[in-house]
Amino acid sequence: MIKLNSFTKIYGKGKTAAQNISFTVEPDSITGLLGPNGAGKTTIIKAICSIHYPTAGEVIVYDKKGNSFNTEADVEGSRKLIGYVSEIPYLYKNLSVIEYLKMTMDIWNIQKDERQKCLERVIEDFKIKDVLSQKISTLSKGYSQRVNFAGALIHNPEILVLDEPSSGLDPNQIIENRNLIKQFSKSKTILLSTHIMQEAENLCDNVVIISEGKLLAQGTVENIKKETKAKNLEEAYINLTKNIKSEER
Repeated sequence: MIKLNSFTKIYGKGKTAAQNISFTVEPDSITGLLGPNGAGKTTIIKAICSIHYPTAGEVIVYDKKGNSFNTEADVEGSRKLIGYVSEIPYLYKNLSVIEYLKMTMDIWNIQKDERQKCLERVIEDFKIKDVLSQKISTLSKGYSQRVNFAGALIHNPEILVLDEPSSGLDPNQIIENRNLIKQFSKSKTILLSTHIMQEAENLCDNVVIISEGKLLAQGTVENIKKETKAKNLEEAYINLTKNIKSEER
């Protein structure tokens, strides 16, 4: 589980990227974090992954035993729970796929007797057997994203954080991605950042909508559509965005 309590992030000379945001991502489910570019989605994701820390408020992650880890106070403990898939794969392009996966296991200190099982699991899940010996620099966008996922999940984390996972993929690759995410949601807590409303409607059990660093709505797609009197999630988002812009004028 992931819980944000009054999360606020201010950069530099007073630029507020997120303001007093609170929401919970429930276990074994997919929660969509929705909003346009610059809404604050990546700011929230980086705080969850201990890449940076709140200016105010807190971010807490929980394991399945109920143990809690503050992502600022207990960086090591919280990071072990999380697999992070970035929008742009940050891969070591001079390595082969198998070299990259082995290096990732070293980083996570996966023990010798567990390593083969971990490799076999991600190779099967992401269908990357045929490219194990290839240099990462030669991979297609689709395979690069598969390897990105495999590296994030090789230590079998309980929480999966995805930042625009369908960015740059073709329609067939997007469908493959969605099927994988649905499969992992049976056993993992998933937070999915996207600005594609159709993706959210197809995948998410709950959604959190933000704009300009502010929380606009949270709940199921059906509840948000009902509350905003909208026909679909895209229309609901437009209605909510209009409201917040009107308030700021």
